[in-house]
Amino acid sequence: MFRQKLLRRIMTIWMFAGVALGLMAMEPTNAQEIKVPYIKDTVKTLKLAHGLPPGSSYDMGATRFAELVEMYTRGEIKVKVFPSGQLGKEQDTAKDVQLGALDMTLVAINNSSMWYKPLDIFIMPFIFENREHANAVINGPVGEELFENYRKASGNRILSIFEWGDRAIFNNKRAVNHPDDMNGIKIRVPKNAVMVDTYNAFGATATAIDWGELYSALQQGLADGLEGPPQGMLDMKFNDFLNYYSYINVYYGTAVIVINDKILNGLSAENKAAVVRAGEEAATYQRWLSTVSHLKGLSTMKDLGVKVNVVKDRQAFVDRVQPIWKKYRKIIGDDWFDRVANAK
Repeated sequence: MFRQKLLRRIMTIWMFAGVALGLMAMEPTNAQEIKVPYIKDTVKTLKLAHGLPPGSSYDMGATRFAELVEMYTRGEIKVKVFPSGQLGKEQDTAKDVQLGALDMTLVAINNSSMWYKPLDIFIMPFIFENREHANAVINGPVGEELFENYRKASGNRILSIFEWGDRAIFNNKRAVNHPDDMNGIKIRVPKNAVMVDTYNAFGATATAIDWGELYSALQQGLADGLEGPPQGMLDMKFNDFLNYYSYINVYYGTAVIVINDKILNGLSAENKAAVVRAGEEAATYQRWLSTVSHLKGLSTMKDLGVKVNVVKDRQAFVDRVQPIWKKYRKIIGDDWFDRVANAK
């Protein structure tokens, strides 16, 4: 009886010892060797550049896009936003995206048309009746076809259409109520032929200066002013040395987030759809934000001592740009002018 109990105890000890030795053999020598198959080791980070300061409607729209991308991809993709021209001038960053040296950039649409000239339809003077007309083009079949043609021509895909808003004249010489008031004024415009031709037609001296060099150019007197939306001008603190803002609404300014098409197509189908969705929703948010800031900007300018005048009768300006329309109808195509005019 005693021998049987002793034998059972010895067998039990051997059994537990065997289990312990087996577990020790399974234990990794380094805790880092433990792998959990459903947790990803890395997060993909995409860089997004733009030229405006933090807190601007540009930057707030870009930040919203980054938040949505991270949310819709469940944290698998993050977007790092580089504001204030940290990664280069607008046309340079657009080229970097095309080359694949930069993932994404947010630029004025006139800085993307170098690859597909019909995009210049968006910055033809007085092309849009109002914001609703512009949105009908952007969100409708005309915009869809233009943006797809641009993708094929450039290799860059437009993810988001932001807005600058109604662009008007800000200068340190005089109020502008008629084209003749612009005689002798050096106006900075982007490096875009349509915009240079437009302000020369008004009688100004149009000077093409990159956005990143503009602040110092105005300080040094290389330009007497520029054109842009009210809040955008305040964001850049141009009111520190420009005194007259003449609201004429020559252009309805748009901007685009573009991504290298190969980079986008290199994502999983789920994440690609998530990035596209984030772009669409960020655009809606930013254009609403810009509309609100536009109205506030005019009032703020007055409060800061800027002399603001609203030009209600723009016919003299419209008449001056008729030769510009004739010239660019041949370059862009009559069909695009007609389709934009009839968009609803």
